[in-house]
Amino acid sequence: MQPAWYIPGNVKFQDLRKKKEEMKPTDVRRRRRKRRKHKKGTDSEEPAETSRELQEEEKPWDGLKQYFGVNDRFHPPACSKPPPKSGLEKSIEGAIAEGDIAKAEEMSDRLATRELAVKIAQAADCRDFVQRKQEEDALRAAQKRKRQISWGFEAKRRWETKSNMGFM
Repeated sequence: MQPAWYIPGNVKFQDLRKKKEEMKPTDVRRRRRKRRKHKKGTDSEEPAETSRELQEEEKPWDGLKQYFGVNDRFHPPACSKPPPKSGLEKSIEGAIAEGDIAKAEEMSDRLATRELAVKIAQAADCRDFVQRKQEEDALRAAQKRKRQISWGFEAKRRWETKSNMGFM
């Protein structure tokens, strides 16, 4: 005798599967994105030459690129109060207010050049600091190697007393 609430496993499984199918939205279809096939050799030769030229122009900057923005985490976070404006920024706003757009663009270019120069100088300082630190570490390691002799008196004494262990 089985209890009244007992449902055979097969029937229960089929009921659950029907409920799942009813709950699942049937109109949602998954779309697969097709990958684009890249054709080789269709590009003209000119972009390759310009990219080579760009790479040659950027070679001096490769050493500095990794140091751009290194110390940004030390600057205070932006708050509701904007930082004070420099004289050049004030003169740009004055030129815009007067309607002299050409002068404002020229001053804006100067401001951008100045900011880039500051970033480059900071990156160069950081690079120089890292190189100096590595040189100091290498010098310190070399001095440490010179000071340490390959055998120490402690190790020699232990070796000599090793044979006498059983007789103590």
